[in-house]
Amino acid sequence: MIHYWPLKRLDTKTRKRTVAGLERIRKLVADVMPPRTLRSTLVLGTWNIRNFDDNRFGDGPRMEESLYYIAEVISAFDIIAIQEICRDMTPLKKVMRLLGTSYDYIVTDVTEGRSGNIERLGFIYNTDKVRFRNVAGEIVLPWKDQISDVTKKRQFARTPFSCAFQSGWFRFIFSTVHIYYGKQSKNSEEYKRRVSEINSVARFLANRAKSEKDNHILVGDFNIDKKSDPSGNALAKQGFETTQNIIGSNSKKNKFYDQISWIPRDNAVQRIDSDRSEGTLDVFSAVLQETQKDFKSYSPFVIASLEKKLTKARAELTAAKKKNKPTKKKQQAVDKWKTMLADPDQQFEYYVDKWRTFQMSDHLPLWVELDVDFSAEYLTSLKDGTFTPLSE
Repeated sequence: MIHYWPLKRLDTKTRKRTVAGLERIRKLVADVMPPRTLRSTLVLGTWNIRNFDDNRFGDGPRMEESLYYIAEVISAFDIIAIQEICRDMTPLKKVMRLLGTSYDYIVTDVTEGRSGNIERLGFIYNTDKVRFRNVAGEIVLPWKDQISDVTKKRQFARTPFSCAFQSGWFRFIFSTVHIYYGKQSKNSEEYKRRVSEINSVARFLANRAKSEKDNHILVGDFNIDKKSDPSGNALAKQGFETTQNIIGSNSKKNKFYDQISWIPRDNAVQRIDSDRSEGTLDVFSAVLQETQKDFKSYSPFVIASLEKKLTKARAELTAAKKKNKPTKKKQQAVDKWKTMLADPDQQFEYYVDKWRTFQMSDHLPLWVELDVDFSAEYLTSLKDGTFTPLSE
């Protein structure tokens, strides 16, 4: 349960709206996710929290209200991998304060360069349930295994991150990725690089798993468009089993970017057998909904973002004219934002497709529920010597 007492500081209108949103998220979690246990199971997840949170694209910044919603979602997990954390960690620290002292986190440094997008990867976990085992590292490929394209051998666009954790009897290496995207065309070098990145990280971890007792779980944003294409098959090719993400994990629920996968091993990674053991949490069914009512509530913030975009576009147009540089695209940008500010229908479309995804995310959280109590099996092994848990 997150800390709700700071809600008292919000103005009455915002406080009432935020409380109503939190209540809907709580109901959504109770309806679709597994109830959390003290020792027997582990609710593990992954979430790409879009551009969290430097507002470099001008579609924010996130409201304090949105931070409450993000914290409420995270509190439904025992441990969750997060992607797209930006250089400034102030927003993350605000979320952690809302989560309280029972939660902790570990993140990477930012990945520099154009492909790195100045992003961090990391994990947030409930310390009452999960213990960090003091081992963390970014995955760097040996030279012979580096990713090849037409011009060179290279490392990952955004370096994958791994940490050792334990929950109950279950010891695991938790790895998270944000795979290179580039162009979608299957004939493009960018697409081939994406498939190569997935193959490389999966092969690297699969080889590690052969010589280690720890269980390996690999999650994150794989930028998989369809499960049937080569990028979707790359995990299975390397021996990973995946959750059955059947509705899509992007905000429009038509792409399969995000995945939870693991190396299947006897008496090790055991998914709970229930209708709630895995799934995608549709946060937009609870908050920032695709309705005229919610749009009306948030329209002042939407219009403020559009006005800032128009101001920026006008400044760039003026600067281009002064330097005698091409102005066609600059003028088109000015016209675009002016038209949108004059058209409520376009504003609603912008609210649905863009603005609200920079408040929550353009990705939806995924979860899987795992068995972490092997005590009965261990007692049996002491009695007859037939079972030795890999987590021992």
